[in-house]
Parts: sequence; C-alpha cells; structure tokens
Amino acid sequence: MPQARSARRSKSRDRGRLDADERVRRAREAQEAATLVARQAVERATVRRDAVWRQAAEQNRRRSLTVLGAPFLPGVVLAVLGVFALALLVVGLVLLAGWAVVAVAAFRRAHSGEGVRLTGVNPDEAVERGALGALAAERLADVTESLCAALGLSPPELVVLVDPAPNAISAGSGEASRLVVTTGLVSSLERIELEAVLAHELAHHKRADTLSGGLSAALLRGGQIPGTARLASWLEGRDRELSADLAAVQVTRYPPGLVSALEKARSATTRSPATAVAAPVLAETTSLWWVPLDEHAEGAREGAFGLDERLELLAEL
Repeated sequence: MPQARSARRSKSRDRGRLDADERVRRAREAQEAATLVARQAVERATVRRDAVWRQAAEQNRRRSLTVLGAPFLPGVVLAVLGVFALALLVVGLVLLAGWAVVAVAAFRRAHSGEGVRLTGVNPDEAVERGALGALAAERLADVTESLCAALGLSPPELVVLVDPAPNAISAGSGEASRLVVTTGLVSSLERIELEAVLAHELAHHKRADTLSGGLSAALLRGGQIPGTARLASWLEGRDRELSADLAAVQVTRYPPGLVSALEKARSATTRSPATAVAAPVLAETTSLWWVPLDEHAEGAREGAFGLDERLELLAEL
C-alpha cells in the first residue's frame, strides 16, 4: 500500500508539472501573440504617420515650385508673341534668363539654409566658451541622434546661438540640414522637454518645411518685401508650427513634454534671440521659430496659430 500511495503521489506531481508547463506555454504564446499585434499596430501607425509627412513634404515642394515657376509665365508669353514681334521675343528671353538666375540662387540658398542667415557655434565651441555645459551639449547631441534614427533622417548640423532666449529654428535640407538652438533653450529644459522641442524641429526637416520656409526668407525676405506678406505666409504654411507640434508628439508619444517646454518658453523674459541675431534677420524669420517671437517683433504673421492655441490643442491630446 505505501508503494501504491507513493506512485499515486508521483503521478499527481507529474500531472501538476505538466499542467504548470502547459500554463506557462500558453501564457508565453498569448504574450507573443499580444506582442505581435502591438508591433503590427505600431507599424501600421508608423506607415500612416509617414504617409502624412510625405504628403506634407510634397505640398511644401509644390508651393515652392509654384512660387519659383509662376514668374516664368510672362516671359514665356512674350517669347511666344515674339513670333509676331522680335522685340517681344527679346524681352521674353531676357525675363526668362533673369528670373532663372534669381530662382536658382534662391533655391540654392533655401536648400543650403543660407536663406535664414543665422550663424552660431557648434556645441563643442559653446562648451569651450563656457556658454554651455559639457553634459548639456552631450545631451543635445544624443537626443538629436536618437530622434533622427526614429525619423529616418541624417543628423543635421547642430548650431548653438549664445543667447538666453529659449528658442530654436531649422534650416536647409538633405546634407545641408541645420538645427539651430539657443543656449537658453538647452540650459532651461529637462531632457524630456528638450526631446519634444528637437522632435518638433526635426519634423520640419521631415515635412520639408525648411525648404518652403527657407525659400520665403531667401526670396521674399519672409514677407518683408512690400506686397509679399500673404505670399510668404502661404508659402511657409500658416499651420506649420502646429503641424510640427503634432508630428513631434507622434514621435515622442508624450504631449506633456512639449506642453511643459512651450509653457516655459511663454513665461521666459524674452523669446526673441536679439543678442545673437540681427534685427533684420529676426524680422525675416519671425514665423519660422519654434515659438513666436515677442509681440513687438516686426513681420508677425497674421492667421498663424498662436502659442496659446497650440498649447490648448496639445492639452487635449
């Protein structure tokens, strides 16, 4: 009898182990299935997100080409009419050649970032000057590199403006991409806030906002040329900053980070980096900065989403 009871206990233990192993196997399979579903959902969301960004980039390119190409029309018309009058042909060809020079120069400046006309130092030089802490500079580079990997972008050139105003701006495209930040921005934000701001600026590169915005600055001086304000606003896109906000939180998946950064910028003594950037350049780039420049800044863009509106929308996410 003792042997029979021992055999039954042994079989019971074996069945218990088998049941436990089966439960573990089923739990593992369920976890793997859930992980696969989550991964597929993320991939679908990423595809949709990237499709939206590609569409935005295409719209920016179309607007840029429209502004560059439309002035060719009078020259073409005159050149065609030159069939009836040689003088019209000559005038048409002169107009075409002249605008071609202007258009190519403006496009090159927009592509290279020179249209924004901002100069600063790299993070290492900012550290050497004592304008930026070594850890802050390292954090700036690390966060930028991580975000670029997530966005599928080549890391842009990092430019630091030695100025207490917390702000940022992007320029150029492709290998000539630049991301410009102030020392006030890098020094005043926590890592998660800085990540949100950099994601916002890198979204401008992903969406080709830097091309249309750079062309506005290079060709129209940001609307400072008389009669070009509305054209500059259309070219830049009135919702460019709000759209970049939404793109940023799609990457960071943490809207409060961007909200906190914007609120810090709003409460700052000044948002205009006037000590590091000349007044004419500020006027030409007023609507291209991460946060609107001070109210007195010349060239404020009408119809654009203001800081309060951006914060209100982000708070709802």
